[in-house]
Amino acid sequence: MKKNFTIISNWKMYLDTIEELKFATINYDNFIKLTNSENKIILCPSFLSLNSINQIFKSTDIFIGAQNCSTHLNGNFTGQISVESFNKLGIKYSIIGHSETRREFKESNIDIANKFSRLIDFGISPILCIGEELEEKKAGKTLDVLTKQLDPIFKIMENSYNKLNHLELLIAYEPVWSIGSGIIPDQDYLENIFSWLHKNFSGLRNKIVFTLLYGGSVNAENAKFLKNIKNINGFLIGKSSLDFQEFEKIVKYGI
Repeated sequence: MKKNFTIISNWKMYLDTIEELKFATINYDNFIKLTNSENKIILCPSFLSLNSINQIFKSTDIFIGAQNCSTHLNGNFTGQISVESFNKLGIKYSIIGHSETRREFKESNIDIANKFSRLIDFGISPILCIGEELEEKKAGKTLDVLTKQLDPIFKIMENSYNKLNHLELLIAYEPVWSIGSGIIPDQDYLENIFSWLHKNFSGLRNKIVFTLLYGGSVNAENAKFLKNIKNINGFLIGKSSLDFQEFEKIVKYGI
């Protein structure tokens, strides 16, 4: 039985605005051909290209997501982007808690929970990234780290069932030590992590729609292996998703 798969392409800051529009336009037909009833593709361009890319794919089955959002609704917050702006543009998804923003902008678990709350207030599905550093893995603290990252999220979810009822929550497990390294965890490690995640989200008092994703050095060579791990139902892919031939192979292996 085939899995329904969600493939998220995080463009990060690899392309400038002109290059992003060119990439989307040149590969428009190819992106459309990759979508079917068994997979969902979400493209996450830079903020500056967000509206343009959204317009390009407006009448298609390709979804568009933001790479981050502000904890604030509006006001004197220079350089930040509000969730309300995404809502008015028709953006359906936003990444939050990516290891790069946790590290570079010193985002705390509470900051990320506040972003989560903003997103669901405006009907936008969060793509929540979680994961441990190498030192934490070596110390056997992976589940402790994930628990601390998820606890404030669970508290919001318990009190926000009506807001979550019509949304999909995507949880991307990205071991920080794997991102960009070419190294991925072994099968037993991943099965333990994803079984734990599935148990925790399935066990919530208020049942919600959720999808568990893996991110971290996903490529065409390991996509089939990762696809066969129980409870992995999608990928969050960075740089390799900007090589369309590579991305196409990953998607085809992932369905």
